[in-house]
Amino acid sequence: MKAYITCPVSHTNSRLELLPEIKKIVEENGIEPFVFEIGGTPEEIFKRDYENLKTSNVIIAEVSERSHGVGIEIGLSYHLGLRRILLIEKGQFVSKLAQGIPNTVVIEYESVDDLRNKLRESLTGLSN
Repeated sequence: MKAYITCPVSHTNSRLELLPEIKKIVEENGIEPFVFEIGGTPEEIFKRDYENLKTSNVIIAEVSERSHGVGIEIGLSYHLGLRRILLIEKGQFVSKLAQGIPNTVVIEYESVDDLRNKLRESLTGLSN
């Protein structure tokens, strides 16, 4: 099983600090992680991300900030038949359309510890 891990970087880089923790939790659950990479031409970024999405089973997307790129990745994940785990900090907003995609779990978290616990629980259920 492989997880594609992503977060918004267009406006701020504040969500990047969560990626190592998310990757660690994914690995602890016996799932191969792919953490999206920053850099490259628009064409290179699309190709790299699409190729990694195609070989994944689940996308884990931090969605506390709006991002066209993460939205596109979420849409592609539906098209490719992946499951989705959307992570959102309490008090933030994610569109009802994204929440309503079949096989999507939305995890609202208050702290990094809360995120760890809830993500572990979701991944345990996913790998069964």
